Parts: sequence; structure tokens; C-alpha cells
Amino acid sequence: MEPAGLLIIVVFVVVYLAITSERVNRTAMSLTGMAIVALILWILGTSDFKILTEHIEWSTILFVTGQMIIVTVSRASGMYQYLALTLARPSGGNPHRLFITFIVFVFFISLFFDTTSTMLIIGPLTIEVCRALALDFKPFLVSEAIVANYASIPSVVGDVPNLVIWHATQINAGSMFIALIPLSVIFLLISLPLMLRYLQRTLKERDMTKCEEFLALDPKTLIHSRLEFYMSVGAMIAIVLAFTIGNAVGLEPSLVVMTIAAVMLMMTRREVEQILRQVGWGTIFFIIGLFGIVAALDLTGVLTDMTVWAEATVGSNKVITTLFMFWIPGVISAVIDNVPIAALLAPLAATFTHMSSVVVLALISGVNIGAFILPIGSPANIIALALSETEKDPIGIMGFAKVATPMAILMMLIGTGYLLLLTLFI
Repeated sequence: MEPAGLLIIVVFVVVYLAITSERVNRTAMSLTGMAIVALILWILGTSDFKILTEHIEWSTILFVTGQMIIVTVSRASGMYQYLALTLARPSGGNPHRLFITFIVFVFFISLFFDTTSTMLIIGPLTIEVCRALALDFKPFLVSEAIVANYASIPSVVGDVPNLVIWHATQINAGSMFIALIPLSVIFLLISLPLMLRYLQRTLKERDMTKCEEFLALDPKTLIHSRLEFYMSVGAMIAIVLAFTIGNAVGLEPSLVVMTIAAVMLMMTRREVEQILRQVGWGTIFFIIGLFGIVAALDLTGVLTDMTVWAEATVGSNKVITTLFMFWIPGVISAVIDNVPIAALLAPLAATFTHMSSVVVLALISGVNIGAFILPIGSPANIIALALSETEKDPIGIMGFAKVATPMAILMMLIGTGYLLLLTLFI
């Protein structure tokens, strides 16, 4: 391995240790890491900054940006508040029915939105409803983050890692959905009773008068702008249709999302600058920094060396390769954000597609399940923690891990059996 590659690896490790320590701002650290690797490449004459930026996955970044713009405009319209009350009313204030309703809703929308957008949509609404019904919102947020992670497994647009892996391997989106949706449904059926037990431990006596007053509200009164409301509903339908039909004709998800976001900005009655200020630019620049470091690993041949090593390690055995691409990224995703793990290993998975597409499915499953072994593995988990801290009732890293870690390990074991079964048919 070249000296430049060794130095980039050192920077990569230092940056991730700093990020996982939570003692530094993760966006600042990732951008600093990208700047350092760019300087290393320039000083050693390996590459320049222009070439480095050309290797960044800009389509993925634009996809995330567009999603955040759509979510911001939709939230301002009152659509999510309307949905929250509409979902809560049939439960009659019963915590168990309300919990199941929200979990199923999260499962469904996670097929069409990345986990960050899902939690940005459902998180504030969950807190609002739980406050009104005098319920502890922490079991809801933790469970929703877990479900968002595993429900996103079958969908190309379900999470950023899926999109990264899809771009690198060009796996058929329809086949991927058909192969993995049963696994997500199995996870839902297994995890729901476990999460209901977690909810039961937090229940206490409530003021039913307050609940009845809240549920008596007309959801229509929560709509702030009818134009933006119907525009948001139309945008959601357009996204679903574009991702289900568009994928079949090769329509880029990032193009679909950015087009819809642009139209919504043009049609909104609000100040566009105000909307853009609410977009999570910190998350976007965090991803840019990470992708920059991964691009440096690619330019210095580190990824190629990893491919050679992995091929030598697993050989040509389809079963061993599948287990390797499931467990290694799954375990690493517990302590490192799953986006760069996907970006790092997706090119490797692409080299194994000649064996079986199950290898790619294993990587997608591994990074999504491993992401909630610990809270730092996925932005969805971090958002759940951040929302609870904003409400002055923090979940805490240990509080999250106490519920999520055993469930994630159980799902890794179930996923192993399911993927091995797929190797018999694919």
C-alpha cells in the first residue's frame, strides 16, 4: 500500500473515533478530515482537490437535500400535524393502539423516505401527540427509530446507504424489494410484541379529560395553508409513483426528489430563505465530508486493496461471501455511521455480484440492522436522541441501547438464516 493510502487510513480512523466520542461536532470533524486528506493528496502529488470532489457521490447528497426541503415545506403546511391527529383519533387515546398505529405508519413511510426524513416527520408529531395524551414519548421515539432502520431495508430510497449501494452495484430495485420485504415484515412481527412490553413498563395513570379534549379537535384546523397542504400531498404521491415506476425506466431518485423540491419552493407562499434556513445543512455537510474521505481512499487504491484482500479471504464460496458482507458491515455500523460504511463496501460488493445478488442484499441488510445496535450508527437514532434532549427528557445512549441492542442482535441472527435461505434460490 502506498504511503498516501496509509495516511488516509489514519485520518479516516481518527475522524471516526472523534465523531463517535461525541466530544466534537461531527460536521466540523468530517469536513476537517476531508480537508486534511485533500492536502495529503496534493502534497504527495497523488491527486488534487478537483479530482477528489469529482469522486464524491453528489447524486446521493442532492437526494438527501431534496428530501429535507420537501419535509420542511410539508411540515410548515400543517400536513404532519393533520396526519398525527388523524392517526391518533381512532385509538381513542389507548396507548397500545396508538403505539401500533404509529409503528405501522413508520414502517410504511420508511419504504419511501430515508430514515432521517422519516424521523424528522414522525418524531415531532409523536412528541406532540404524547404530550397531549400525557404519555411518555421515549418508548415511541426509540421504537420508531428501530423500525425506520429495518423497514428501509427493501427500498432503494429507504435510506442513504441503500442508495449508495444501489449506485455502485446497479442491482435491480424491483428484485431487491421482492427479496427483502418479507424480511422486514418478519422483523416487524417479531419486534412489535417486544416493543409493546417496553411501552407497558412506562405507562402510568393519565388525565382522560385532557385526552378527550385533544382527540375532539378537528384535524382540518391544524392545516396552516391549504395550497401547501395539497401541494405536499401531491409531492408525496409523485415521489411514490416516480420511485416505483421511475426505477423501472432508469429514472434517477435524486432527479425526482430535486425536481419536486424545486417545484414546492417555487409554489410555496412562504419566504424561500426561511425554508432553506430550516434544512439540516449540518447533516448534508457531514455527509459531504465523509464522502470526501471515502473518495480519497478510492483514489489512493485502498478500496482496491480491500477488494483483493476480501476476495482472497472469502474465495469463491457464495455462502461465506454472503456472511462476510452481512456481519462485517453490520458490526462496524454499530460504532460508525452506516453511510460511509456503505460507501466504503459498496464497490467491494459490486465485485462479488457475479457470484450472486444475495451478496449485495446481505450488505444492504447488514448496514441497516447494524445501524441500531448502538445509537451512533444511524442519523435516525441520533435524531430520536436529539428530540428527547430538546424536550428536557433525554433518552440517553444507554437508554436507547438497552432496548435496541438485544433486538438488533436477534435480527442479525434471523437475517443470517433468511439470507442463507436466499442463497439456495438466487
